[in-house]
Amino acid sequence: MELDQKIRKQISEAMQSNTPLPSSIFQKMEEVYSSNQAWLKMKLDIYGWPEESKIGEKAARAVFLVIQHADLPDIEKYYPQLHSLAESGEASKVHAAMMLDRMLMYQGKKQVYGTQASSLLRPDGSFVIWPVENPERINERRKTVGFPDTVEETAASMDAVYNPYEQLPSIN
Repeated sequence: MELDQKIRKQISEAMQSNTPLPSSIFQKMEEVYSSNQAWLKMKLDIYGWPEESKIGEKAARAVFLVIQHADLPDIEKYYPQLHSLAESGEASKVHAAMMLDRMLMYQGKKQVYGTQASSLLRPDGSFVIWPVENPERINERRKTVGFPDTVEETAASMDAVYNPYEQLPSIN
């Protein structure tokens, strides 16, 4: 988790300060992700998604982050386990909500909780919250799973634009 978050923090800080990023940083990020995912997927395939009461909050967050940064097939494979544990109180509902949104975004669908942003929706490459379903109730939905902030506050913290009527990209 520390390696994963360290490199993401470097990228985020550089983007927020408009500092050019060396191309090697993305290669390093992929190396960290690949290594973490290979080890964790092997464990998850043997033991399943771990219950938070057995591994603790920090380790549970690490498991979530590693899979959250995986490709769509891996997220689709492991999300049902995370969701089931979140429903029974053995995993974070916030983590399950974030993974659901990431999965939906990767599938080209609208997200439920407004946790994911992208620079691929607009020609100028500006960072925007990926389109959401039923935007008039989004903050209510967020609250029910434990988000402490609104989608507008999340967007501001990501330095992203939130437009409740943002359209999904058209498929060419």
